[in-house]
Amino acid sequence: MIRSIMEIKSRRLVMEFLIQLLGAKFCCIFASGCGGITNILTKKQFNWTAIKDVGIALVVGWIAAEFFIPPIMKHWTLDMTWGPAMAFVIGYCGIRLLPVVEERLKKVINNT
Repeated sequence: MIRSIMEIKSRRLVMEFLIQLLGAKFCCIFASGCGGITNILTKKQFNWTAIKDVGIALVVGWIAAEFFIPPIMKHWTLDMTWGPAMAFVIGYCGIRLLPVVEERLKKVINNT
């Protein structure tokens, strides 16, 4: 039990060190890219659309790190180690949600 608590604390210190060294936005963009890569690995499709998906995940991660993650972290008073975790989820889910959002926008545009 004590060893697991010490491991958690040491991992948290490593994450805080990386955020301080590289910057929070870089870590969030990298985590979002990792989420995009995870999405590709789960779909097992390795072609040009996979490269496009990783690029989109990086762009979505940059936008999230710039505009969405800081206000969310401030609102719920989260420490800085939550930022990359949220960016990973945004990168993974963002790629999966883009086709749904695109279809909804097409329906709205076609109905008007």
